[in-house]
Amino acid sequence: MHLEEIVTEASKLPEEQRASLASRLLHSLESPHHWVSDEEVAERISEAEKDSNILLSFDEFVSGIKRSGS
Repeated sequence: MHLEEIVTEASKLPEEQRASLASRLLHSLESPHHWVSDEEVAERISEAEKDSNILLSFDEFVSGIKRSGS
């Protein structure tokens, strides 16, 4: 069965069963290899509010990810 066929069939399920399926699929994914604390996020937001020059555009972010993945 191809992915589109699975999606089509899954979309026919009642909402509760679709939610359960989505949850099971998400939990089956590998855990991320990184972790960022709430404190670090707050610190980076504070830094960005003080100096917006440190921010990346979405395109710069994606370009950086593509470079690091190769």
